[in-house]
Amino acid sequence: MPAFSTYRLTFRSPLHIGERGVGLEVTRIHLPADTLFSAICSAWRQLYGVDALRRDVLDWFTDSDSLPFFLSSAFPFAGAVRFFPKPLARLSTVNVSDDDYKAFKRVRFVSEQLFTAIVGGGEITFTKEHCINGEVAWVTEDEKEQLKDWTDDATGDIVLWKTDVLPRVTLDRITSASQIWHFGEVMFAERAGLWFAVEFNRDHGDELKRKFEAVLRLLGDSGLGGERNAGRGLFNLGGPSDEPLPEVSNPNRFVTLSPVCPKDAAQAGALTREEAAYELMPRRGWVTSPEASNLRRKMVWMFAEGSVLMGNPQPHAGRLVNVKPDVCPHDVWRYGYAFPVGLP
Repeated sequence: MPAFSTYRLTFRSPLHIGERGVGLEVTRIHLPADTLFSAICSAWRQLYGVDALRRDVLDWFTDSDSLPFFLSSAFPFAGAVRFFPKPLARLSTVNVSDDDYKAFKRVRFVSEQLFTAIVGGGEITFTKEHCINGEVAWVTEDEKEQLKDWTDDATGDIVLWKTDVLPRVTLDRITSASQIWHFGEVMFAERAGLWFAVEFNRDHGDELKRKFEAVLRLLGDSGLGGERNAGRGLFNLGGPSDEPLPEVSNPNRFVTLSPVCPKDAAQAGALTREEAAYELMPRRGWVTSPEASNLRRKMVWMFAEGSVLMGNPQPHAGRLVNVKPDVCPHDVWRYGYAFPVGLP
């Protein structure tokens, strides 16, 4: 079984992670692995220089079979309770009554105990009463008791994070006419935040992990996501810890904890055969390097976290995608490797 290092991010300021929408009014609750990888590469360059970024990270991903590390996306946690994406497949071992079916469809995150039961094929029953945080997260009765300190006095709901949409005004440079726009952000409660796992390649030695953690500390003080210049996305780094992930014997499919971009048409066909269940999402965004910060990356479609894909979880499916705009002076890479948890 691979050894994982788990890191926890507890935010000191609101966070904005871009989501599909009309403008900036929508934010994600979680941090996709490709966004996290891009932030790590930018900070690696800032801390160690361009040559070190190529030597330590990018050249291994693009020109070698010995990849230095794999990332999961970052998902919510509160106290000792970690959350995972709800698998997108039809969950035949989950019993849902007709009255609770709409509530079950609204669930986006499941607790670690429930995720372990789902991937292990155990029989469980969904009840709306065990949903928290606006019914987007599902926990066990025991975990709901653990999380009671986060109960909102006004609503009686357990609230681990809140999203808000702020009005903003911009002025036309020529006419000085005002125009209103909106900005979305998520705020995590105290002792709550985001966790993610990393599988380091031991062949690259301890120096790689030391540099990786220094980069995370730099990101904590410079911020993740949008409006970093306004102080958003600052966090304290916790970990690493060696918390395991669920594991099953002889898996023939897997649920991915990170967005996946297949390396070719053959791999895409193999991943989506038979009982696969997946969601495709477009990934786009701005280039963040000093040389091309006014350019947009080329769009690429990827399988979303929670997708259930076919095949053995190892080796990791996916690739690094070059999304370089035509006029950009350098390559621009988007991370698209699976972070698999096996399913029977």
